[in-house]
Amino acid sequence: MSVLLRVGLISAAWVAIQIGSGLLTHAMPLRWFMRDNGLFRTRRFERGGRLYRVFGVHRWKDRLPEAGALFAGGFSKSRLAAGARVPGAADTSGERVERLERFIAETRRAELTHWLPVLLSVTFFLWNPPSVAWWMPPIGLIGNLPFIAVQRWNRPRLRAAIETVRSASRRRTRPLAGETGRTGAGSSDGRGPGCS
Repeated sequence: MSVLLRVGLISAAWVAIQIGSGLLTHAMPLRWFMRDNGLFRTRRFERGGRLYRVFGVHRWKDRLPEAGALFAGGFSKSRLAAGARVPGAADTSGERVERLERFIAETRRAELTHWLPVLLSVTFFLWNPPSVAWWMPPIGLIGNLPFIAVQRWNRPRLRAAIETVRSASRRRTRPLAGETGRTGAGSSDGRGPGCS
């Protein structure tokens, strides 16, 4: 096989693997991504995602292409800000938490989408000489690692945002000092409004 033909076939195979991985994970039910498992769990060495800041992920993450809404019914990070609110309607803490939890689930889906090509890179050994095939896993890892890092950086931050929203909601619903026992019909001493 000529070098040019092999390069063309390898390039086409990588495109097919990347798109196929996206199609495959897009077809998976959302419930599969609603919890952390062994792959998605934040590790101690990641220091709550702070490890990725050392590599400047916060500076270059927005320059990476996003394909979250490429497939029908997909989820784009822009929807996190926009939400699904009716114009003019109040945005409740429950709605914010729901959007953040959905976003976290989609980070897991996106991470799996970028791990699959690394795994599938071993298929190059089936039709390439070892001297060529051994290059494919590192190429797959280098090409997908920035996307994986972004997802792993985002998840702890999104979980912290959920806790912030929930804490703020609890503070808003907590009775003020001296209001314990109020029913709204009168004071806690049983006297009705206007009584002295």
